[in-house]
Amino acid sequence: MQQKQKVIGLIIATVCLGFFHIYTESNARQNIIKAKVNLGRHLFYDTKLSYNLTKSCVSCHDPKMAFTDGYRTSSGADGYNVKHNALSLINVKYRTQYTWANPAVTSLQMQIQFPFFNEHPTELGWKGQEQLILNRFEVDDKYQQLFKIAFPGQNKPINTTNIQQAIIAFEEQLVAYNAPYDQYLKGNQKAMNEQAIAGMKLFSSNKLSCIKCHSWEQPFKKYEANFSAGIRIPSLRNVMITAPYMHDGSLENITDVIQYYGKKQSINLTNTEQQALIAFFNALTDTSYLSNKELLNPFQYQ
Repeated sequence: MQQKQKVIGLIIATVCLGFFHIYTESNARQNIIKAKVNLGRHLFYDTKLSYNLTKSCVSCHDPKMAFTDGYRTSSGADGYNVKHNALSLINVKYRTQYTWANPAVTSLQMQIQFPFFNEHPTELGWKGQEQLILNRFEVDDKYQQLFKIAFPGQNKPINTTNIQQAIIAFEEQLVAYNAPYDQYLKGNQKAMNEQAIAGMKLFSSNKLSCIKCHSWEQPFKKYEANFSAGIRIPSLRNVMITAPYMHDGSLENITDVIQYYGKKQSINLTNTEQQALIAFFNALTDTSYLSNKELLNPFQYQ
């Protein structure tokens, strides 16, 4: 009997020890992920990331504008404009395409190469300047510590690959799925007013059929974007704070967009219908991420 109790006790101890190791390893992994995100946050907002210290990721992806920049097309480190309007980074973790005109770019790791190494025009200007830029981080005491914690066990953690991985880890935290429309779909009938509900119905109606191109993203699920004439059809989440519109930023405000498509499709909308659509678009806004200081500029918010 005593022998049996000893065996049972040994089994229990072994199981508990196994759970402890699993918990410890899981904790360690979570700490490393948090450290990568924190490092990525610092890099995202730091002009050290551009060869001439003039640009950072936030230059084209400002949190106040759902991580766009408010310009028709963004300018790179040399002051020359890129071809397309800056896309929002909100919910980028759940995208499957990452540029305006190249559906073959299907990961953030592929996408991030463009701002780093593009030459015509230069964006951050890493081509031929990698070591110059890396040296800035290598001699910075704070970054030495941030890289060491984010990439433990590496002899030389300050390298291009790790910088990109850290920025991607941060970008994947930019999630916002609690717009009034999301709340309405969950059953909160007061989340949207009558005008917004009318706009929602008009948006999906046979008269407009906007929903055929702008299918709604399901929260926390991968979203496959549609392309039209070789141009990606963007998400309408936070659309009211991401002007100007179209891939080239050619339409200044949402009224221009509504009128453009009305004319293109030979659809006459009354002023009441236009205002209802705008009310619905406002209901697609979720800026809750702005209250999370861990997503904002670390040089302003600790």
